[in-house]
Amino acid sequence: MSKFTILMYHIVSAPKSLQEKRYACPPERLYKHMKHLRKNGYNIISLDDMLHSITNKINLPEKTVVITLDDGFGDNFENAFPVFQEFGIPATIFLASGLMGKTNVWMHNNGFPQRTMLTWEQIREMHDQGILFGAHTVTHTKLPEISPTEMLTELVDSKKQIEDNLGVGVQHFAYPYGLFDDAVRATTVKAEFKTACSTRSGFNNSSADLFSLRRLEIYGTDSVRALMQKITFGVNDSNISFPVKYYMNRLKERLR
Repeated sequence: MSKFTILMYHIVSAPKSLQEKRYACPPERLYKHMKHLRKNGYNIISLDDMLHSITNKINLPEKTVVITLDDGFGDNFENAFPVFQEFGIPATIFLASGLMGKTNVWMHNNGFPQRTMLTWEQIREMHDQGILFGAHTVTHTKLPEISPTEMLTELVDSKKQIEDNLGVGVQHFAYPYGLFDDAVRATTVKAEFKTACSTRSGFNNSSADLFSLRRLEIYGTDSVRALMQKITFGVNDSNISFPVKYYMNRLKERLR
């Protein structure tokens, strides 16, 4: 199986502060990203499709990409959903399930602007139109910092809340803050998830650990050029000089 790439977005709205610029992708920028991927023949699939292909040893086409969004911000419905509908994008949104219909308290407590989260009504509407939902704990907690019992409760309850509201099984999980260790990974397996996404950059393939899938973080400031650089090299570095340094290092290695 050829490599595939998982992209990670968060807020889809204009940033309200300098601190938020990394996480807030303006809708017009998301539109340009998705339009470019579709126009240039990228095979955009869901995490369900990815799991099915790996499980059944089905080769994925070149240029395969998975789109994910973390947390469950209200603007995912208002601003991202119409873009995904227009371009037929089967995105996956990971929900901090206990905060739906509330606010991003975990960020607001750390100085970020307050933002509303998705409602279950919005989530059901998106689900009915092909958007996939995964779990992201109940409270967006740092899993390695809590007890084994609390950890299991966060995972199991998040999974159950989504399943109860949508009437379907939930297979996919994303580690809040990207934080996980062996104990967290084992608990994720115990909670009966089939995959878990990290925030470690890089490509994935058929031999990838399904409980530490790599993702590329797409910043709110990333142009189409920056997006394509990340996808091409499998890194979060969008600096325009990166390709030159990369190929120079490759040349040096060959000349040794």
